[in-house]
Amino acid sequence: MSTVVKNYEFKGGIKTTSFVLILVGLAAFGMSFSFDKAVGWVDFLVASLFVTTISVSGIFFLALSGVIQASWLTPYKRIPEAMTQFLPVSFILMALTLLGSHTIYEWTHKDVVANDPILSEKTAWLNEPRFIVTMVVIFLLWITFSSILRRFSDILEGENNIEAANKLVGFSAISLIVFGLTICLAAFDWIMSVEPHWFSTIFGIYVFAGCFVSGIAFITLTIIHLKNNGYLEGVVNENHLHDLGKWMFGMSVFWAYIWISQYLLIWYANIPEETEYFVLRHHHWNGIFWFNLIINFVFPFFTLLPRGNKRNMKILKFVCTVLLIGHFIDLYLMVAPKVFEHHNIHGVSGFGLVQLLELAGVFGLLTFIVYRALSRRNLVPLNDPTFEEGRHLHQ
Repeated sequence: MSTVVKNYEFKGGIKTTSFVLILVGLAAFGMSFSFDKAVGWVDFLVASLFVTTISVSGIFFLALSGVIQASWLTPYKRIPEAMTQFLPVSFILMALTLLGSHTIYEWTHKDVVANDPILSEKTAWLNEPRFIVTMVVIFLLWITFSSILRRFSDILEGENNIEAANKLVGFSAISLIVFGLTICLAAFDWIMSVEPHWFSTIFGIYVFAGCFVSGIAFITLTIIHLKNNGYLEGVVNENHLHDLGKWMFGMSVFWAYIWISQYLLIWYANIPEETEYFVLRHHHWNGIFWFNLIINFVFPFFTLLPRGNKRNMKILKFVCTVLLIGHFIDLYLMVAPKVFEHHNIHGVSGFGLVQLLELAGVFGLLTFIVYRALSRRNLVPLNDPTFEEGRHLHQ
């Protein structure tokens, strides 16, 4: 099978659709803030976390393939590389959430902390200057490491690529360590501190699992779009799709494993400062709480179980869409219940069509940045030393 080298052109329907979705999202955020300030800031934080977790997952995939010298990612590695180029935009979005920190984070109120002995003991960590500095450092590390990984990718296509490949192994190992530490730190700061009395040592892994699944779903969705528009011919075939389907299947199971581990360990221990997280979600959010498990685990598990479904682009496209929506709902359940309780917004008020339109808006923004980045580099890394092996992947 011959390899058709065709660079991506960002134009036409996908570009127009991205613009339309961005405008729809802006209008939806306006409606959300006009409805209630707390609902608006929750929506904005969740939407920002949604695109941030997807874009930063690109670092993990690139570093993972680099450290084990894997070839399975090489034919379509431009996609996770393009995903990481959204990180500067993610930084802007997350920086904007700081404007709503007093609405979202209870520990930012000095009077509340002064009258709370538990929060008073946590001020060494839960304080605004430290929070802001840490956010800047995390994004600085992400943007720097992703830029270096993309630079290695360019060098690998040059003449002295063997030496670069050896250096990439070491740098990728460091990148994995940095990624693991920062994604956990980000999870603790940006999400878990919404409920400053509650804690879970497994929470960082839980957020990472959702990050992994949504990242694979976005990569798969992008590959399907490119193939449907005549790109990646002779480069990505049904064996690669099968491989991605297995990743989605396996990691959705891993997500469920971490979900049930956190749930059962906290529930049967029955320690008040731990169980409050699930008591709150059972009390007013029971339907969405269990729907979250169904959409992120039960549905992809049984849909992707047959071999043929993992090689069917239409089925994979549908599963990817469901998983991305599921990731948004998962993040929403992590943030909204406590903030809504604090502001006397009962139940699932504010969640519905408006939030789905906001999801469409930030997804349009992510798509615009990623696809524009794809158009600015060679879509196929033909000279990468692992390309030929990766192109002939068999399942």
